[in-house]
Amino acid sequence: MTPQYSSWASAPRLIALANGVRLVGVVGFEVDNNSFYQADSFRLTLCLSAQPPSSNWTYWASQIDIEVELLVGFPSSETFDKADLTSLLIGNVDDIAIDPIADQVVMSGRDLTSRFIDNKTAEKYKDQTASQIATLLAFRRQLVPVVTATTVKAGTYYDYDNVGDADDRPEWDLLTYLAQVSNFVVYVKGRELHFEPKPDPTKTPPYVLRWEAGNGGNASPRFNATTLAMNRNLTVAKDIIVTVRSWNVKQNRMFVKTANRSRVKSGTKAASKSYLPPQKYVFTITNKTAEETQQYANQMLAEISQHEMNINAQIPGDPALNPRVVIKLEGTGTAFDQLYYPASVLHQIDVSEGYRTTVRAKNTSPESTVVP
Repeated sequence: MTPQYSSWASAPRLIALANGVRLVGVVGFEVDNNSFYQADSFRLTLCLSAQPPSSNWTYWASQIDIEVELLVGFPSSETFDKADLTSLLIGNVDDIAIDPIADQVVMSGRDLTSRFIDNKTAEKYKDQTASQIATLLAFRRQLVPVVTATTVKAGTYYDYDNVGDADDRPEWDLLTYLAQVSNFVVYVKGRELHFEPKPDPTKTPPYVLRWEAGNGGNASPRFNATTLAMNRNLTVAKDIIVTVRSWNVKQNRMFVKTANRSRVKSGTKAASKSYLPPQKYVFTITNKTAEETQQYANQMLAEISQHEMNINAQIPGDPALNPRVVIKLEGTGTAFDQLYYPASVLHQIDVSEGYRTTVRAKNTSPESTVVP
């Protein structure tokens, strides 16, 4: 996918629903789609004086349970409905602010991940697999499970782990724990709970941001976004050594494993050798096997390394852009030309300012290599 060269998206249309009823007087909204394991959030603004008589101050002040759906798109006709737009979020309102001076009603909240965050469980589920637990909790919170089957029973993961002894932990904490130990991702999309393997970036086309330097008759550079900021964390850019220690009660042994990331030669102009000492990180976990300890070291190294290269770009509004889409920056001729994984995708639509999408994304540098 490639956004077009343009300053703003043209003729965007929006719909906001509250408890299934289409709202009027919508000034605009913003939806912040976060990365896996986190709730998405929203902010919806209505014009107070544009509301029907039945939706006066008294009505908004008395509401205690509002489910919102926010949709946006570019329909081909002036007459459109939900089917013509893309749903960015379904969620519950956490806060209503009424401002009669500004003539506004502002609602903010989270997507349906909040159903798991706000409900706690003391159940252990030791005789069920991670996928069975995810399916059970999805049905319990009236969501559709989109779950890839797993075979290992949950008790295998935390018989001796602290998580096995925890009481009244949020259901979302349990789901994220099970996803991480299964090397899965978990997130809510609309009314679906997704519990599945991490997406393979090689199997889907990236969302391309392309920089074209000006030359000859085209003196001005071209870029298919409105803003671009690139940042490199030089602390994380150093060589990295992660050490993980784990005392295994069953085997009565201490396992110590390391994972290293070193600078390597590459084709980018910024390739260089750092002569500064490596950054060292030490983690202590419990009751892991030698293989699991190494896997944890590799995982932590990857997570730390992914904070090295960062980009922040604003593009004409595009509902197709979400945290599950890999971003590819190209054309700068620097080490920043590579793939990036979105940390946040912010959709903002306003009746006066139009529709824009801002993405924050990160990745490690292609000039490094990981050595377990």
